[in-house]
Amino acid sequence: MWVLQIILGLLGLGLLVFIHELGHFLAAKFCGVRVLTFSIGFGKKLLKYTKNGTTYCISAIPFGGYVAMAGENPEQVQEDKPDDFHVQAIWKRALIAFSGPAFNVIFAFFLLTAIYMIGNPEPISDKLIVGIVEPESAAEEAGIASGDTIFTIAGKKADGWEKLREEMGISIGRSIALEIGTKEGRRNIHIVPREFGNMGIGTAGIHPRHRIFVASMPSESSPAGKAGIKQSDTILSVDGHVIGYYQDMINIVSASSGNAVEVIYLRASQNGADTLVSEITPLWSNEAERYLIGIQMGLAQFDELRIVHRPLGTALVMSAQKSYSMGTSIFRYIHRIIIGEVKLKALSGPVGIVQVIGLVWLENLQKFVLLLALISINLGVMNLLPLAITDGGVLLFLLVEKLRGKPLSQKVQARIHQGALYFFIALFVYVTFVDLSRGSMLMR
Repeated sequence: MWVLQIILGLLGLGLLVFIHELGHFLAAKFCGVRVLTFSIGFGKKLLKYTKNGTTYCISAIPFGGYVAMAGENPEQVQEDKPDDFHVQAIWKRALIAFSGPAFNVIFAFFLLTAIYMIGNPEPISDKLIVGIVEPESAAEEAGIASGDTIFTIAGKKADGWEKLREEMGISIGRSIALEIGTKEGRRNIHIVPREFGNMGIGTAGIHPRHRIFVASMPSESSPAGKAGIKQSDTILSVDGHVIGYYQDMINIVSASSGNAVEVIYLRASQNGADTLVSEITPLWSNEAERYLIGIQMGLAQFDELRIVHRPLGTALVMSAQKSYSMGTSIFRYIHRIIIGEVKLKALSGPVGIVQVIGLVWLENLQKFVLLLALISINLGVMNLLPLAITDGGVLLFLLVEKLRGKPLSQKVQARIHQGALYFFIALFVYVTFVDLSRGSMLMR
């Protein structure tokens, strides 16, 4: 299975690289620049095709790609030609550099628009009902219990579990204010996320409600069978306690001391679902050494999402908002890394990206498309940062050339590129090591 995961991941990453390089390629053609090579990947050319002086190829190292243009390196040019890159007007060279990242952002925008129009899962409510609280977690320490409702996070309305996970993920050691509802009423608490395993991101240890259902038909002689419980019934509560996890049911039944418990459950019907109530008297089991009612429990997460189809106009607006949120998220993460609320090891390189793309593609096609949009936007934004070997670095050099009236010397540019290259090689080695160290977790 992990081989398929890697293959799908490489296909997904290859698509984003193709979109990026396609932007450079089309802009170069538009500006009349001669393109020598259009490559997906680096290194040895595995497959290639030449047409009109341009070699199109797929290369051996799949992490990236490039468009090679005539005259990109003036020092290697023996005779200037009108279709060389370096003789073009500054605005043309800037357009070529900008078009790669721009295509990634535009591609993500159209992906998001399509998702919103086809149908996107959205939270049914802005209230988050807690299902599972991990023992000795930050949530348990803060006093959160199963069945509590989270209304606000850091002063803002709760907007689905993904938003909560993101806030907790970028807040290791930082106190976050929550407004929650309990049986006693609403109250304000503070929770301090802890690092999740060795991943460099935070977690609170709280999860959505899970539905406890009867996995198989109880025997007729069991307490549950005698009470009329059937396969696929959903257990809502026992003696007034909401059931959100296996252990909730076990604890209540075990503590009954053989006294009857009131079980409220749902049963599917032609009209939707009927709510039923039964009095069940647990029996002692010498084998289990506790009281049982005779059901085999199954666990499934409650569907707290609904599919919403948006008209084109609304989808475009929502896509723009989502694109902005996705595009600025990298800066939020960088800020949190600097102040220590996210650890550097939370970063992922190409290896980790391939693993995650493949894993999500196997699990859910729509989540895969959303992930592609997220990575595509961040690929575009990161490439626009004014770093020497990025497209943003090219734009920075062009700005300096515009202000000075002449470009920086090739020697100065070479030194800047060399320093940046050493930095990115070191960063690549680090994130690859981190990706491989946690790769087994992603390939289960």
